[in-house]
Amino acid sequence: MKKKEIRSLFRYHCTRIPREVYLVDLQTVMLQEAHKAYPSHEEVDQWADRLLKQSEAVAIHAEFVDYCPITVSFGNSPNTLVNKYVKFMASDGRKTFYGYWQPAIRTPAPLLINLPGYGSSISMHPQLADQGFHVLHISPLGYTEPDRIHPEMQLPDGNWPVLDHTARGLKGGYEDWLSDCLLAIRWALQQPGVLPQMSLFGTSQGGGGSLLLASILGEKVRCVCADLPFLTDFPVTELEGPAYSILKPAYEETDHAQFWNRLGYIDTLSHAHRIHVPVMLSAGGLDHTCPPKTIEHLFSKLDCTKQYTLSKKVVHTHSRESMVLFSAWLHLYA
Repeated sequence: MKKKEIRSLFRYHCTRIPREVYLVDLQTVMLQEAHKAYPSHEEVDQWADRLLKQSEAVAIHAEFVDYCPITVSFGNSPNTLVNKYVKFMASDGRKTFYGYWQPAIRTPAPLLINLPGYGSSISMHPQLADQGFHVLHISPLGYTEPDRIHPEMQLPDGNWPVLDHTARGLKGGYEDWLSDCLLAIRWALQQPGVLPQMSLFGTSQGGGGSLLLASILGEKVRCVCADLPFLTDFPVTELEGPAYSILKPAYEETDHAQFWNRLGYIDTLSHAHRIHVPVMLSAGGLDHTCPPKTIEHLFSKLDCTKQYTLSKKVVHTHSRESMVLFSAWLHLYA
């Protein structure tokens, strides 16, 4: 039974039941559907191992881009002008994608991998580079280039298609997104002066993606900072809010068992049993995009060194609080 049919059924038979009860019933339906369809731990293990092996079979070529929007030093970042955009090209013909490379001032130095939020903007973190880390920001799937975005790749509602395509089983979903990241990480680990392990950090999609990559890469990862992580506890969200509602059309137009099964592989909760490195999680008390209850559920499932910070007045955004938490956790464990 599809979601719109469920809603109609509840409205017809439960017109005298308070709306709160109706919503609880709808959430129960989604939880039951997802519970039956989500992959087992063994299936998640096989999925993660397959993605890693597939990426290892692909050759990656990268070249620095002769383009820099910053022409003078600013702030407290003496190495700003040596930062460079990186163009990634793979041997399997996938779309070219980009990154942003910030080398540490002194080497050898640890590697940090930063992943984008759902807007896919390319960002820099000079504070962390100046603190003794190499930093690679990755922008998968070619949505964004150094000097432009590609709106023709967006869905009609203006959102990027990676989540919708995942739920529908189409090319360009999170398997491809994560594969791009794995290739870029391999390149970064081969750069001069880079120590052989890395840590991962990001906000929203970047936080959720960091957790998924930590699961896939295993002992190659030292720690994770997942700020307001997206891709977490899909059924509890009822597919509501600015981010999770992207899934509504796919839910209504596809088989529900397949829908939940596909999402189950990229739900960070499905990977909690695989993550054994220190993990920092944070949530915002005013965040209606990635609700704190989803992040708290993930925190309860993790069996590792972990920290959870709830900032009561934080909305869904990368914030000053985020950078302070990132820096402290990375200095402890990266």
